Amino acid sequence: MRSVLSAMIIFTGVATALLVHSVWTFTSGRNLREVVTQLNRQIVTSVRHDLADLLAGAEAAREALRTIFFQGVIEARDEARREFIFLSLLQSNPSFSWVVLGFPNGDFFGAQKASDSEIRMVEVRPPENGDGLEMRVDRYRIVTDDIEFRERLVEPHGYRATGQPWFATAFAAGRPVWTEVSDFPTRTRPAIATATRLVVYQEFVGVIAIAIELERISRFLEGLTVGKTGAAYILSSDGRVIASSQASGTAADNLPEREMPSWRRLAEAGAGDEPMLSVTLNALRRQRILLEAIDDTTEIEYRQPGSDATYFVTLTPLPFEGWTIATVIPAEDFLGDVAENTRRLVWALIFFVIVVAAGGTLLGNLVIVNPIRRIIGQLRHVEKFMLERIERVPSPLAELERLSGGLVQMGQGLASFQKFLPTELVRVLVAQGVAARPGGERRELTVMFTDLVGFTSLSERLGHDIVPLLAGYLGRMSEVVEKEGGTVDKFIGDAVMAFWGAPLSMQDHALAACRAALAGQRLLASMRREATRTGAPELHMRIGLNTGRMLVGNIGSEARLNYTVIGDPVNLASRLEALNKLYGTAILIGPETRRQAGDAIIVRHVDRVAVYGRDEPVDVFELLGMAGETDGLMPLGWVRAYEEGLALYFAADWAGATRAFAEADRLRGGDPAAQAMLARIRARPNPASEDGWSGVEVLVEK
Repeated sequence: MRSVLSAMIIFTGVATALLVHSVWTFTSGRNLREVVTQLNRQIVTSVRHDLADLLAGAEAAREALRTIFFQGVIEARDEARREFIFLSLLQSNPSFSWVVLGFPNGDFFGAQKASDSEIRMVEVRPPENGDGLEMRVDRYRIVTDDIEFRERLVEPHGYRATGQPWFATAFAAGRPVWTEVSDFPTRTRPAIATATRLVVYQEFVGVIAIAIELERISRFLEGLTVGKTGAAYILSSDGRVIASSQASGTAADNLPEREMPSWRRLAEAGAGDEPMLSVTLNALRRQRILLEAIDDTTEIEYRQPGSDATYFVTLTPLPFEGWTIATVIPAEDFLGDVAENTRRLVWALIFFVIVVAAGGTLLGNLVIVNPIRRIIGQLRHVEKFMLERIERVPSPLAELERLSGGLVQMGQGLASFQKFLPTELVRVLVAQGVAARPGGERRELTVMFTDLVGFTSLSERLGHDIVPLLAGYLGRMSEVVEKEGGTVDKFIGDAVMAFWGAPLSMQDHALAACRAALAGQRLLASMRREATRTGAPELHMRIGLNTGRMLVGNIGSEARLNYTVIGDPVNLASRLEALNKLYGTAILIGPETRRQAGDAIIVRHVDRVAVYGRDEPVDVFELLGMAGETDGLMPLGWVRAYEEGLALYFAADWAGATRAFAEADRLRGGDPAAQAMLARIRARPNPASEDGWSGVEVLVEK
């Protein structure tokens, strides 16, 4: 082996490649974070600057308009001059959505930037003749350096300026204020407005407001470059989306006037409409960050669950109304070139390693690496008790050759005992590391007992020929149990004992056992059809199932152990199997099995009995099939008739029970259980003469 160890130079090359790759990955990751930080700083600076300009412009326009009225340049009720001033303000400030004036009597006058090509003058006041309010809308088309009147619309309207937030807040504050608004006479869209009281010669004339629809802010965000596919949002402290770079504001102009909702909430974000907004929400939830608590730039590196996608989420407070700007940048936007360069570096390192250590690598793989890997694989087969997969691994090294030969001999020795053990059970116990010593635990399991009808006489009749028949039956029944996740405990002659829920836990062990029992009966039916063609003996089987808490584990002594279950529920399952003889049934289950399987199975309540060795009565059910897979059992009128008869039997209504059991027998064309109950009724005196009649049948033998 010393002559081969020189091939280990390959590991030096690989270690060097890994070191270079690690340094490269660390450096590129650090540079990526720095790039994201710089980009976010630029975005925040731009947003802060433009938002400050926008707000300052609105406040300046508001003060200019107030000064015009205050100085008496025009009067508030001078419609012509007022309209000219309002139109001029809208034309000179493309970001303004409304310039409005609300009067103390509730009248409203405003200029609206309806779209990039239309301005409207909107006035709501009482009509000259009549009651109520009417809205007059003059629509103007914007042409080059001018506007052009298009039409006037007049319609009844209930909008009152005094009832609006911008009016009420400014009036109560007595100073300029910013408010969130959404409702104006012609349309409903979320906006912010700066408003102030208009007082001329100590007389309250009204409230002036300049409104900016949030869509205008979203349009600005849309113009930002946030990586290749990133997004930017402005969020309020209570989780509302103020503006979004993915809002598609231009398309919003084409929506009906009052179709848009007032506000969107971050908590309603979904991956279907804005994936980056959903990422922002999930990152906040993962880090348990509250928007109102953000007082400095917060950076989050968020990995999307269920994928390898990584996002850089940065939250920066804005100096206005508790707003926060959030930027979301997928790492992939910047990792494209980094990943390509990384791949090039890796390929260069691989090429270098191959050129330097090609000979040593080839020799090591052929002589050492490949044989050792195959031997390790053989050891895995031993660990998992898959002895049939063990084979000799040829190698030019004597040490590996002897090791492989010893492994094959060990596998052959273990395989000799494999037929005496439940192989799957051993594999599970080995995988779980269960030590081979006495011990166990109490767990809720479902246990099954099966028995062939008339097997004793059949074995006497067939003699040695019974062995292949029994082997075929037991083998196929074991497959049925294992297919449904069960564990075959032991074979007791022709009987099979199996259980579900150990050693591997199983939530629906009762239902799995029911499926296995029905599959076993279908198997026997198939074997009987085959026996009819070949002339072989026909086999019939009885099955008992019960669920409950029982002791499971390695039961026995230090010298010999058996992984099995013991306890009262196990005994009851055995009694239920034998009880099939009394009722002529094929599968009987206990009450807990019936309860846990629920509506997934179809059953018949057969009787309430106190089995041999137990004082407590137990309800016994016949398993008929799986829900939706009754295989011709429908209609089950005979089941209802039988259960009606059983209820009357418990109620000591002998005549009614007799009629119902007879009807069940007739409907089914012969029902052994109904016949047994009729025979029981005929053999007993009138229960009315018995003290404390309960209908419980007490069995005096197994």
